[in-house]
Amino acid sequence: MNELTLRIITASILFAGAVGWLFYLPPFWFDIVLGLIAVAATVELLRMVAIEHRTSYGLVAMLVWVLLVSGHGAWVMLSTAWIVLMVGWLFLLIIYAKSGELETEFRKLAYAQWMMIWLSLFVLVMMQLHARVDGIIFIAGACAGVWAADIAAYFTGKTWGNRKLCPVVSPGKTLEGLAGGVVVGVATAMFIWLSWIEMSFGFALLLGIVLVFCAVLGDLAESTLKRAVGVKDSGNMLPGHGGLLDRVDALLPAIPATGLIWMVFV
Repeated sequence: MNELTLRIITASILFAGAVGWLFYLPPFWFDIVLGLIAVAATVELLRMVAIEHRTSYGLVAMLVWVLLVSGHGAWVMLSTAWIVLMVGWLFLLIIYAKSGELETEFRKLAYAQWMMIWLSLFVLVMMQLHARVDGIIFIAGACAGVWAADIAAYFTGKTWGNRKLCPVVSPGKTLEGLAGGVVVGVATAMFIWLSWIEMSFGFALLLGIVLVFCAVLGDLAESTLKRAVGVKDSGNMLPGHGGLLDRVDALLPAIPATGLIWMVFV
């Protein structure tokens, strides 16, 4: 089986699973599955940064996800979870760090905490959106917009790309690909939102632009992290696609940014 076929099969399974999870699971089970996804992403993250004693760090992270999921999107649980994460991981760093390794381990911990903050915010906003009227459609439009932008950026960049977007972090991305991704991604998200949610054209356009640019930043941020720790993919959890974080990196800032704007002004 060649690489392209494997990617298509994996993508098809992921898409079917995402549709079933988003549209057909009741809120309780939606939150549980979201928590399990977060756990899997955390395991992958700790392996990627290669921090020592990652089982202990993982147990603290498990408490974070239990707090968030049990709170069903309550904002107070986010601040509580962040305190548990910061204090718990700092305590582990202090008791495990050895002479000559403190700087390296602290840097790895900072990488992991930075990604965990975005992941936890993503989980909380997803739970809040899923519980709101039209929230499921909003999530679907946001995800479709991000995925469409990614696909359009790839093909546009491959066909017409000449000027590099950020060669140090991601040599394959071009300004032409960015332009193609923005146009297609914004149009896709707007089409879904305007078709099924009561929303003005101008507001949908604003959200679409914020969505795609945050998605690009999320992609570049994860690429920066991978380069910092010296890995090509975040993991090998998804055949043909690399790791779980490789597939959700663009969504981590895009969903919270657009979701919060929509919830505030809707």
